[in-house]
Amino acid sequence: MRYLIALVFYFLLLPLQAHACRDLGDTLFFEAIPNPQPDADLIAKVSLSEINEETKTATAMVTVTVMQVLKTSDARVHQGDKIAMKYRFSSCGPDAINGTEGTIIARVGADSKGRLVLYPYIRRQRDGHITPPSMSE
Repeated sequence: MRYLIALVFYFLLLPLQAHACRDLGDTLFFEAIPNPQPDADLIAKVSLSEINEETKTATAMVTVTVMQVLKTSDARVHQGDKIAMKYRFSSCGPDAINGTEGTIIARVGADSKGRLVLYPYIRRQRDGHITPPSMSE
């Protein structure tokens, strides 16, 4: 009987949790480039792969393939490059899926070995609020 009650509560509370992030979930991709544009080093169309999420630190590392450079102030980024992208995530996203393609806006940095790392701007869906990237991770 306890299991039945627990199951009923689970199914009653599940919709509340599922809707907690509705229209507020973070996304890596922009449908349109905001105006005015944020202070970014790179606007590019990319494809995601090699996703590694560390739940203890809530940090994700993804490899992106640059499909098209739309705007860049960093001459090291070219079409066809495979670059690491690092960002924070939560239960509200962003949810990275292998093979997903879209337009990112990012700052370009380097890791301790001098390899390029992208730090994307993350946008809230409903209000369009743009969260600047953190390069301190």
